[in-house]
Amino acid sequence: MSTRRAVTAPASEVASDLTDPQTGSSRALRIVASVVANTTLLTALLYFFGLVATQVFFAHFRVHYTLLGQTSDEILARGADGLFMPLAGIAIAVLFVTFLARYLRTRLSARRWAAFLRVCAPVAAVLGAALLAVTVPITVDPEPYRGYPGLPGLGFAAGVVLLAFAWRRWSVTAGRGRQGAGFGVAESVAAFLLVSIGLFWAVGDYSSAVGTRRGAETEARVPDMPALVVYSGESLNLTGEGVRQVTCAQPDAAHKYRYDGLKLLLQSGGQYVFLPATWRTSSGTAFVVPRTDSLRLEFGPPGSTPPPTC
Repeated sequence: MSTRRAVTAPASEVASDLTDPQTGSSRALRIVASVVANTTLLTALLYFFGLVATQVFFAHFRVHYTLLGQTSDEILARGADGLFMPLAGIAIAVLFVTFLARYLRTRLSARRWAAFLRVCAPVAAVLGAALLAVTVPITVDPEPYRGYPGLPGLGFAAGVVLLAFAWRRWSVTAGRGRQGAGFGVAESVAAFLLVSIGLFWAVGDYSSAVGTRRGAETEARVPDMPALVVYSGESLNLTGEGVRQVTCAQPDAAHKYRYDGLKLLLQSGGQYVFLPATWRTSSGTAFVVPRTDSLRLEFGPPGSTPPPTC
């Protein structure tokens, strides 16, 4: 009798972790609540995403992002632009695995469920080790995988999760139980750190791809942006393809110079970023001009032509 109880106890504990409303569900709710309550990681991911996307976006227009003094709110807002899809994908994957486990638990007998878990542990270990073996070398040479942004990092995080699951199941089956609670904390912390590294890796790759795509989309919209005329009290020496400087004839004019053929890309941190109306990646020039009281901006319909004089 005692031998049978020793064999079946781990299986019942595993089943309870996944299906019992008093253990599995409540434990899952506690985990979700702890993650939601601790917003440090989520905020860090959001800021990191926005920072990488900002760097890549402005690099597309050959402007270093540090010149613009982007605020944390601007970076976080830009991070939210593309973080929803990765978070949605991860949430869907977790729900799928959870629902599948719950469905199988209700369909299988206790013996078959225990046998299924015994098979899942080595499969998860092999699959997790394979994912790590594939993704870790990518850190040395990531170029061949540029077309799959985010997947290497997610594969690394998934490999760690699978190995942690396999180790947990082996620990339960081996009867370690609560005797290894101290070492279990170290395992949990290490797994959490490794999964966080994988998420940051995935977010970095994905955000870089989003920044590149946003830059290309903005470039395509440059001809449709409102036409811009800049009046200045002093010469700005803006020269570029299609950009024209006109000197006002009135000697007492507050704005003695006018520049047309421009588009406004952004105003941030007390700086304007102007682009020629014919801006192209191959030969375009971007202008970063400080925002001062001597400047006046006038906007008109796309393609409109200003008068020849001030």
